Amino acid sequence: MFEKLLVAIDGSPSSDAAISVAGHLAGKLGVDLEILHVHEHDAVPSKAGMSPDLETPDEARHIVAAAIDVVAASGVHAHGHVLQASTRDVPRKIIAFTVEHDIDLIIVGRRGLSGLTGMLVGSVSNKLIHAAPVPVMVAH
Repeated sequence: MFEKLLVAIDGSPSSDAAISVAGHLAGKLGVDLEILHVHEHDAVPSKAGMSPDLETPDEARHIVAAAIDVVAASGVHAHGHVLQASTRDVPRKIIAFTVEHDIDLIIVGRRGLSGLTGMLVGSVSNKLIHAAPVPVMVAH
């Protein structure tokens, strides 16, 4: 049923749960796992010039490498990817990757936004649930 799995991560504790679930499922199914981190890069003007990124490109690569190490410890082979997008385009970037790589299931963590914050800004997992062309599993 699911031959190509994608886990989209952001380095948060909720994405640790997604890595665990994705690694376990990939191992059970005997399939490789695609691990994707979208490095958010927003150019936000401020009085001091442009605001800095939330993470460096090296930190983004480290997030993916650490996830690969976690699933490899349980015998799962994974491919890591780091893409770049503005914060509001992260779900769109994940969906484009899904289509481009013929992914059958997306696994993400739950960010745990409050009801009000979730309504105002949404979350990546919420947007994926509503827009992805494949099933989305949210790990809690």
